[in-house]
Amino acid sequence: MEKLNKFISYSKGIFNNENQIKEEKAATGEVGTPEAKHIAEVCNDKIQNLPKGFKGYFMIDETYYNHGDKVTELHHLFLYTVNENNQVVLTSYDLPKEIEYKDFINSNDKLTFDYNKLEKNSKFTPIVFKEEDGVFIAESEAEFAPGVIFTARQKNLDGKMYVTEVFRKNGEIVSGSEEPIVYHRVK
Repeated sequence: MEKLNKFISYSKGIFNNENQIKEEKAATGEVGTPEAKHIAEVCNDKIQNLPKGFKGYFMIDETYYNHGDKVTELHHLFLYTVNENNQVVLTSYDLPKEIEYKDFINSNDKLTFDYNKLEKNSKFTPIVFKEEDGVFIAESEAEFAPGVIFTARQKNLDGKMYVTEVFRKNGEIVSGSEEPIVYHRVK
């Protein structure tokens, strides 16, 4: 659990990429990366019927991308555990059907849901994080639909995350970028 606790301490909090935007603007005068905010918190206390002695952390993961004239919101429920090789594993779960998408956020003090009704996201391949010199690194690829591939790369260190998420359709990028969003913890 020590490795998992370390990973969670690196990953929870409020992050943004303001530094990355400032650096891009200073270097080129332009900004190609969307303004992004990431909020992740452990939510085990919001889950009813969680098995006694449960060895994992569920986290609500919120990401907000500002594309100038529109904001994209992504809300996820992830479970972090440790596998037999002492590596951190991220497993995605479907959001509970009885809860409205907009209400599935960390700041919702009234949010509760039942462990027994949770379902793993069948389209998502669990991501395994390997630790190298105090840095957690992972890469995953999943086919969401015929010809639609989602690739995720992530690097977590204390107070900072590099996240790359790309959707490709028939080999062409339709969403995301090969350049990572560089998040710094602000809270």
